[in-house]
Amino acid sequence: MRTAAPSPPPEGATRRQWIRNGLLFAGAAAAGAAASGVSAATLDYLFPPPPFSPGGVPYGGVIDALVYTSFPAAEWWNDRANQPVKVTDFAPWQGATAVWRGLFQNGKWMAGTGYPVLVIRVPRDDTYYSLPTSPPWTLPAGSALYYDDPGRDIRIVVGFDRCTHLCCYPGWHVVTNPAPSRDYLVPPPTYTVYGQDPVYCICHGTQYDPLLLLQDTNPYNGVPFPGMELVHTPGTFAMPLVPVAVTDDTLYGAMADTRWYVYC
Repeated sequence: MRTAAPSPPPEGATRRQWIRNGLLFAGAAAAGAAASGVSAATLDYLFPPPPFSPGGVPYGGVIDALVYTSFPAAEWWNDRANQPVKVTDFAPWQGATAVWRGLFQNGKWMAGTGYPVLVIRVPRDDTYYSLPTSPPWTLPAGSALYYDDPGRDIRIVVGFDRCTHLCCYPGWHVVTNPAPSRDYLVPPPTYTVYGQDPVYCICHGTQYDPLLLLQDTNPYNGVPFPGMELVHTPGTFAMPLVPVAVTDDTLYGAMADTRWYVYC
């Protein structure tokens, strides 16, 4: 469990407006440059740099890739902070904290920006899913509810890292004392079949199973969403999934509906 939580994610519309204003400014600058004879080389400085350096570190701006965030305790991914999450980074059952749509400046994540996420590699086992065949949502083109690679036997599930109880930050295999309670609402296959603890919020004991994916409803706005099933209270509904797309093995988030994440 995190000891220091960032503030709630900024509203996506505000960020989109900021980006749109930046594009309008760049367009106006380009027109002015053409009229005044400013060279193309000079004009390059008016536009934002590429999102990642050759070494894979974000330059700056809002990044749609999932980027590792450092955990307060010693964890395997801490030395990867501020680097993009790769699907090949994870051994089976490994997970890590990351940020999606975070704001970066000089290669560093600006704490409190973006959506906190949990990235978990799970077995390629479809036995326990109960997602609808005709879901009431539409995913962005090229994205899926999880990353699945049969050839390399990799499946990655990404959840919005905010508990549906009081918006604390659950963890994945980072806390063993106190151990999570076993009086489950439903038997979680992560534990009953594979002997792994579910996603666990140490603050009040809520747990979610990344192998039990289903459709739930956000009680704050009535919007249906896909999530990891709640298997232990006091949480009140599933942990929303973050749809993903992959380019060159880097995980990118895909926004299907901002209302899935509006409950904090």
